Amino acid sequence: MEKFAVIIPDRNDRPELTEFCFRQLSRMTKKPDEVIHVNFKPVDEGYDLVERIHYGIMAAKGMGIDLCFIMENDDNYPADYFERFGDMSADFFGDDLTFYYNLKNRTFKSFYHKGRSSLFTTGFRASKLDGFQFSGDNMIDIRLWRWAADKKLKTRWINSGCIGIKHGLGLCGGKGHKMHWPENHDPKMNWLKSRVSDESFDFYQSLSNQLMHAD
Repeated sequence: MEKFAVIIPDRNDRPELTEFCFRQLSRMTKKPDEVIHVNFKPVDEGYDLVERIHYGIMAAKGMGIDLCFIMENDDNYPADYFERFGDMSADFFGDDLTFYYNLKNRTFKSFYHKGRSSLFTTGFRASKLDGFQFSGDNMIDIRLWRWAADKKLKTRWINSGCIGIKHGLGLCGGKGHKMHWPENHDPKMNWLKSRVSDESFDFYQSLSNQLMHAD
């Protein structure tokens, strides 16, 4: 079975979420061969996600690993996440339907991304990124999937079962951290509870309570 690595970009500014991310990894039914936790000290207050992902890719290549998956430390992953990919012979992997949940206002939303995946459910072969420009804007998920389309790379789409968690902790890049979707209000968190493990729900419910009382 081919080895694969997980790259977790982290600025050390939301430790409770990072800790839970590693708890999620520990219960995965199919575990990565390497976990590359990119948590070097930020050089400034700027958003340096792209640099951290690039660092992680280079580290994986240095280990002789070609297949990489991005895990964002604040999102929810089911225990069978990597099992869902099945055959990992493609060049790019992703889920073009993303669910987001905002813990601060307990609302949720789904988004269909035609031809691409959100970053937290994106995987790729490092060898297929030769020539890719990591410098530029921070919308690296869009740029990665545009690269895959332009190069006509083999893609595998799955139903990931993941949920992008929005919270406003630390330096956040996604717009969802400030969004409110009143048409999908979940005051008792029943929608979220039906889609995550009991352990995950207990964690998110506790964090949501903290965030709501902090306002």
